[in-house]
Amino acid sequence: MKIAHISDIHLDSQRNPNCLAEIEELIQRVFDKGYDHLVITGDVVDVANYDDLWALREIFKRNGALHWERVTIIPGNHDVFGKYEFTSNGVGATASRALQSTGLNFAKKLHEFCDIFRETITEEPEITTYFPFVKVLSGGKNGVALVSFSSVLEWSVRHNPVGSRGYIHAEQRHAATQKEVLDALNGRFNIALFHHAYRIFEPKTAADAAFIWSMELIERESFLNTMKKLNVKIALHGHYHKAEVYAIDGIAFMNSGSVRDARTKINSIVIHDDDAYSQEFVKV
Repeated sequence: MKIAHISDIHLDSQRNPNCLAEIEELIQRVFDKGYDHLVITGDVVDVANYDDLWALREIFKRNGALHWERVTIIPGNHDVFGKYEFTSNGVGATASRALQSTGLNFAKKLHEFCDIFRETITEEPEITTYFPFVKVLSGGKNGVALVSFSSVLEWSVRHNPVGSRGYIHAEQRHAATQKEVLDALNGRFNIALFHHAYRIFEPKTAADAAFIWSMELIERESFLNTMKKLNVKIALHGHYHKAEVYAIDGIAFMNSGSVRDARTKINSIVIHDDDAYSQEFVKV
């Protein structure tokens, strides 16, 4: 099985009218190269412009890929909150998005993101709560399971003032480790998907520490324990725009980097019939 993993596309057709055509070309190249599944780990859009999300949905649809067996998309903080803009025109828009990224508004925006790409998540019409969700695909010895989490944290002055910290809520961790889920994952090649980077870099200065605090995944050790219970072999994420692979407690973490920065560079994973796998960053 061949998986193509990309992240942090940051579509913004108002500022870059060519971005939708560019991502469509990349998607076409991925499937033309024989990849079985495309994973996108968040920050699909830059300033929470859902018109661009709907446009991406249409791209998948006309390319025959709007299906849960072909694509998995999860949200990042930019998809719900957007980004801080410090220009005279941007400060007001930033404040407005922040206020819309709390409480029921936050839940509504997260749900709307998933509704747009519903066919890539489930075929079950009665599903109303999306995360976590599990897919079992053909590949490896006994199937490849994708376990997807939302790591987007609602905005708050105290805990998430710039909107870019992440958190895998305890409810998600609990739901993922229920017996029926563990039974479904037993014996499979299990891959966890989330947006926020588990590791960023080791701080050397106070400025480094402040930056990492603003970007970090909160309570990451609890999430690591969840992944261990799920027997996760690979964890795919984005957020921090650096393509890299690192190992923690036997789990291979893979950050695909940013499509906006790297253009046609993807994280390519091949899972073999004996559950061995190979990985490399390639241009398509």
